[in-house]
Amino acid sequence: MRLSEFLRPDFVVLRLEARDVQGVVEEVSARAGSAGVAPEGVIAEKLLEREKLHSTVMGSGLAIPHATVPGLAQPVIGVALAREPIPFGPEDTDPVRVFVVLLSPPGFEREHVKILARICRLMRHDEFLDQLEAATDDEGIIQVIEAIDSQHA
Repeated sequence: MRLSEFLRPDFVVLRLEARDVQGVVEEVSARAGSAGVAPEGVIAEKLLEREKLHSTVMGSGLAIPHATVPGLAQPVIGVALAREPIPFGPEDTDPVRVFVVLLSPPGFEREHVKILARICRLMRHDEFLDQLEAATDDEGIIQVIEAIDSQHA
């Protein structure tokens, strides 16, 4: 399984305007909605439900907001970069610079967990976040993720 199977170049936010959890969720949901992933309101509702249960902050400037969204045919990955680090989880966590958003349909729990694990593996690369932040366009973000992802079996 490669992340490129699920990455959507039309589900990328190069520089988020948001400054808090609600704003981030609304902004990425709007982008997903405009890309035809699923209705914006449904995505926002599901992502906020998940954040209320348990923060998706991974540390080191990364968060992986994720949720099960009815109506999807397969999992979908989007990416958003913060203009400036955003407080996203508990007060004792690092602010977030990069959001990798995973949306999966019901019944894809096994794939969802595998994709989450694969995204976490990218964090082993010290240069991952810096390379993402250096990207100047949506395609550059996708290329960084695919290049690092290809280094794993």
